[in-house]
Amino acid sequence: MKISWKRAFYVGGFLALLCGVLGLAIAGGDLLTKETIASNKIKKETEGLRKVFGDNCAYGEAVAVKDEDYPYISKYWTVRNENQDLGRVYAVSGSNAYGDVSLLVGIASDYSLGNVVTLENTESYAATLEDGYLIPYGKASDKEKAVEEVKCGATYGAKLCRDMIRSAQSHYKEGGKHE
Repeated sequence: MKISWKRAFYVGGFLALLCGVLGLAIAGGDLLTKETIASNKIKKETEGLRKVFGDNCAYGEAVAVKDEDYPYISKYWTVRNENQDLGRVYAVSGSNAYGDVSLLVGIASDYSLGNVVTLENTESYAATLEDGYLIPYGKASDKEKAVEEVKCGATYGAKLCRDMIRSAQSHYKEGGKHE
């Protein structure tokens, strides 16, 4: 069977046109939903903050952290209750070959570890990471010990979470350098 160049050109042109139209449709969908996605992310973060230290606290303005020594940390909030500093809540995120994880990490003013809230968990073993590491950490009475116990089916994700939590703790202990 002989291939006609004219027919190949038409098929190629049709496929290119189809790809262009679909690309425009995807870009249009992204433009339409961009603001909604951003507002939902802020809402989820705000609700997560209240779960770290509770509703009875005042959260300061977010402070951006752009320090190459702390690549996991994007920002933190200072937490107060009446006239007392309770600590900080850090927004940390990281990724590995298995996906991304974003957390809010509470660090008390005595530098002890507090509650952790998951904002995003796209690890391929996301449920295993949550059930085998993050939930046991949240329920542990000794969080220092719990953060080091990386024994679950999502070991790489758990190690990533541990490193992000320790990075937040270290940042606070070292005086909290930022921008």
